[in-house]
Amino acid sequence: MMEEEIKQNLKEKYNKKINIAIKVINFIFLVAWMGLVFYFSSEIGNESSSTSGNTIRKIITFFNDEIKLEDLNYIVETYQPIVRKIAHFTLYTTGGFIIYNFINKFKINRSKKIIFSLLIGVLYAITDELHQYFVPGRSGKILDVIIDSSGIITGILLFIIFIKIISIIQNKLFVKFNN
Repeated sequence: MMEEEIKQNLKEKYNKKINIAIKVINFIFLVAWMGLVFYFSSEIGNESSSTSGNTIRKIITFFNDEIKLEDLNYIVETYQPIVRKIAHFTLYTTGGFIIYNFINKFKINRSKKIIFSLLIGVLYAITDELHQYFVPGRSGKILDVIIDSSGIITGILLFIIFIKIISIIQNKLFVKFNN
């Protein structure tokens, strides 16, 4: 009996260490995402515009390498604001996923996990726009906070759906292998 208790204690200590390691790794992902957002937001207006414009140019010329320069410039000028908003949404959707993944490692109920994740994401979106307000050639916009917050919500929902799908697959495999 004593040997069984020792094994159980070792298993619990091992699981605690693994859980801490997983939290640390997820925290590193969270900080890396925040650092990436900060980096993009630190680009002065011309650099930021150039980054998104060059990305559009590369995509268009990849699919049509014979496009006229004037047509290419028109497309970039026309679609750059839309692409930038999509980039905001996508970046913050990724953030919502990462934030919820980090919060999900703590033993609190799902509604609190969602609330904490939303608070962290929306507060970061607000501070990001405040940061941009002080970067030359950039501005902080309420619309961007709304777009970013929508991305956070989408990322959280995608994570919850992802976990649900994994759970369904695991349950089906468990039933299959135990019958």
